[in-house]
Amino acid sequence: MRHQRHKSRLNRTTEHRAALMRNLAAALIEHEMIRTTEVKAKQLRQFVERVITIAKVGLIADDNSGVTLAKRRLAFSHLNNKEAVKKLFSEIAPRAASRTGGYTRVVKDGRRYGDGAPMAYIELVDRIVAIPEVDAPEEKPTKAKTRKTKSAGSGSAEASAE
Repeated sequence: MRHQRHKSRLNRTTEHRAALMRNLAAALIEHEMIRTTEVKAKQLRQFVERVITIAKVGLIADDNSGVTLAKRRLAFSHLNNKEAVKKLFSEIAPRAASRTGGYTRVVKDGRRYGDGAPMAYIELVDRIVAIPEVDAPEEKPTKAKTRKTKSAGSGSAEASAE
């Protein structure tokens, strides 16, 4: 029986929905944070967490038995994107190794201007936030400024006062 196995269909065919999840998951793995509708973000969370768990198990497994290669191929069958699988196994899975689940976070972001659809950000919890470096202005060696003093004979103000 399929009790409590509800999954939103997102008003798409099965093939279209699978392609949508693949593309959104690859974008999330590449950028580590994306903005989409709330419903898509909630569906994507389930999809991505399964893929990250596959990668994490592949890294933990002993490589001599070939489990890592099998898990890479399984992740590729879910994502269908080589670059995403490389980043998943090299960067994201090692960061998620200490977690038992909950690798993603959905943050609501109000409504879209065009059609009023509720929007949300979905991001990896352990993502590395790139902080822009602010360069301090370099101190240039300045010349010692000397003050020019007015001499008694020069200056138009003194000449007109006499």
